[in-house]
Amino acid sequence: MNISVQQREFSLRSEYEISTPGCIYLAEKKFFSWRDKIKLMGPRDQIMARIIGRFSLFRSKYDLELTDGRTYHFWKQKIWKGVFRCEGSNESFTLYEHKGLNYSIFQNNSQIAAFNKNRLRIGNGDRYEIRMNDDANLIVVICLALVVDASENEGDPASVTYDFGNIGPQDRPFDRSWEPS
Repeated sequence: MNISVQQREFSLRSEYEISTPGCIYLAEKKFFSWRDKIKLMGPRDQIMARIIGRFSLFRSKYDLELTDGRTYHFWKQKIWKGVFRCEGSNESFTLYEHKGLNYSIFQNNSQIAAFNKNRLRIGNGDRYEIRMNDDANLIVVICLALVVDASENEGDPASVTYDFGNIGPQDRPFDRSWEPS
């Protein structure tokens, strides 16, 4: 399954359009919030999930609250190597930041998704192209991409930015041969 997450280039708050096969989701960041608060909405503005930032001095920490009652806790596990964990509802995910602009998501030591970010950004215009297994949790995978954008890629919305991506160490190399099942 291929998913596209496009942030609107010029808006006062972060707004996203998420295109999936058969459905378009919208997400928006709360205006003037000291904690990141993002709502993911499905058709007819039905709220699918909320992403709420938790205070932490050095590590990104978020709660993903799905409307079906499940809650996931997200945090940066390894600061220097770009490893994030997301746990809750008897599931756990590991998100790896790789060299350049690539990310991969694993569940139970098995890769379920990969995504990359655009290199050239105008204003807020981040774009993520996600490839994921058909049986993976769509809402959690979308939320993970939104959390990456909220925690790692906030910048000056009134400029053109060239992103070199991760040039530091990585915990595991990106598997370019991986294909979703």
